[in-house]
Amino acid sequence: MKEKSKTAARTRREKENSEFYALARMLPLPSAITSQLDKASIIRLTSSYLKMRLVFPQGLGEVWGRSRSLEHTNLELGSHLLQTLDGFIFVVAADGKIMYISETASVHLGLSQVELTGNSIYEYVHPADHDEMTAVLTPPPSFHSHLIHEQEVERSFFLRMRCVLAKRNAGLTSGGYKVIHCSGYLKTSVLDCYQNVGLVAVGHTLPPSAVTEIKLHSNMFMFRASLDMKLIFLDSRVSELTGYEPQDLIEKTLYHHVHSCDSFHLRCAHQLLLVKGQVTTKYYRFLSKHGGWVWVQSYATIVHNSRSSRPHCIVSVNYILLEHVILSSGFFDE
Repeated sequence: MKEKSKTAARTRREKENSEFYALARMLPLPSAITSQLDKASIIRLTSSYLKMRLVFPQGLGEVWGRSRSLEHTNLELGSHLLQTLDGFIFVVAADGKIMYISETASVHLGLSQVELTGNSIYEYVHPADHDEMTAVLTPPPSFHSHLIHEQEVERSFFLRMRCVLAKRNAGLTSGGYKVIHCSGYLKTSVLDCYQNVGLVAVGHTLPPSAVTEIKLHSNMFMFRASLDMKLIFLDSRVSELTGYEPQDLIEKTLYHHVHSCDSFHLRCAHQLLLVKGQVTTKYYRFLSKHGGWVWVQSYATIVHNSRSSRPHCIVSVNYILLEHVILSSGFFDE
């Protein structure tokens, strides 16, 4: 009787394992990965995939089940696009669960696609950024109005995410976290009274390498400033791009030369920089010495004192986006 019970239990386990492995093979992942998954991971990844099919039925359904050649073509194209983006794509449900994240996340964070998928994004976000993540996942009040029929709302935000890469490959990190610039949209459902059904975003590291090692091109200049944005040093390219010699700007605050309509966004970016250590500003207008404005976008980083580890100064690489904008009558009226 005992032997029959053992045989029945073994048969049941074998059948269960067979079903799990069959389920794993159906996941849109390489067989080298699915063959190594444990049961908990198979359930987690399957649940995430089914959620994705529910939220984006057309986006995933077109490739799923088609011919192998078409599938390979789409996968190859998608891989090239992700490499071109120099970032990673992720989709987060309303409860914070990661429904999908591209394999390129491992390049930037050292965390694998399999490890991240199905888990809460809050597990990988700096605790001080949890409230911001919640706000990003919350639709604005206007989305509950019967007069609003939009289904997407743009999102752009900075998160400190856990990074486990080796120091030589991690880039700029602080306390095991790396600043990621995320941009995308919050997808809402009209049928569910505009409830959030998913955040789709692309994450980029800032900058891709140490800011002091970036090669400066003809449309770029670098400055170093104190923590209150008082300029300490500017490289010589600033004279070609703005008309100022470096000594004209040293000891003056950056805000003194920024258009008043853009100062608010710059101050917001400045505050983010002081809190998170890195930031990319929105486009702002910088006053040219000979009149008019140049459009600038800055990639700024906090540099810490090597002895005390305290914030020491700000280093910023600045991209000139457009030629001079001549001040025309009424155009910049405040």
